[in-house]
Amino acid sequence: MSQSPSAVSLLQGTRENPLTSITGLLCHFSVTTTVLWKAGKPEVRTETTQSRVTISNIDTQDGTAEVSGPQGRRFATTLLSDGSLYLTESTRGALEVTTVFATESSPGKLKAVRAEYSYVFLTVPPFVPDPTVSQSYGECEPTPGPAR
Repeated sequence: MSQSPSAVSLLQGTRENPLTSITGLLCHFSVTTTVLWKAGKPEVRTETTQSRVTISNIDTQDGTAEVSGPQGRRFATTLLSDGSLYLTESTRGALEVTTVFATESSPGKLKAVRAEYSYVFLTVPPFVPDPTVSQSYGECEPTPGPAR
């Protein structure tokens, strides 16, 4: 079993992107903003939440990962850029994007944001015909993964 790389050790060295070696993340989101449309105008609500997402088998070379959360297990597309790792999941009518930044929020944890967008066009009552949009804020802790 390999040791979990701490966020501090991942962030040392300015030439190599510290997110390239991450193969797993345990994410916790504690604040969520949600947009509801009232009379056609967006209304933003912010609330304290407790949401957890586990990201495993991250392979930035192949652009793949697995995400487990409240909606179940899904496959994700990954994109690594300078200082950010993006994980995108899509299902019928929904898109979810988790962004992990190469910046610590607390020792050993990285800042993260998870955005969810969904809209299913149905006209059958009691369906509400508005899009669902939310963004959650929190942090992710790198976890050990299988040796490559």
